[in-house]
Amino acid sequence: MSRFEKYDAQIFGITSNDAASHQKFSEENQLNFPLLVDTGRNLALLFGATNAPDGKIQRLAVIIDKTGKILEIDKEVNASTHGADLIDFFKNSETSN
Repeated sequence: MSRFEKYDAQIFGITSNDAASHQKFSEENQLNFPLLVDTGRNLALLFGATNAPDGKIQRLAVIIDKTGKILEIDKEVNASTHGADLIDFFKNSETSN
């Protein structure tokens, strides 16, 4: 069981790399969530991870609820603490409901 399942959450990674590089990265890092391909950078542009179709993409987290409402866009993601930061977000969301 993923540590996010108890929060009824699904995690996706999205980058502008192609599917072959996603597969390799996922296997090397033993990821337990899918990586989505955004080679056209459409999602990156939509969520503000870049402001140019050929620009560098900023790491960010977009948290969307079941109804499609964006709860948070975190543009200060720290890769080494991101899992714990997400757990804290979900825990805090539970206590505020």
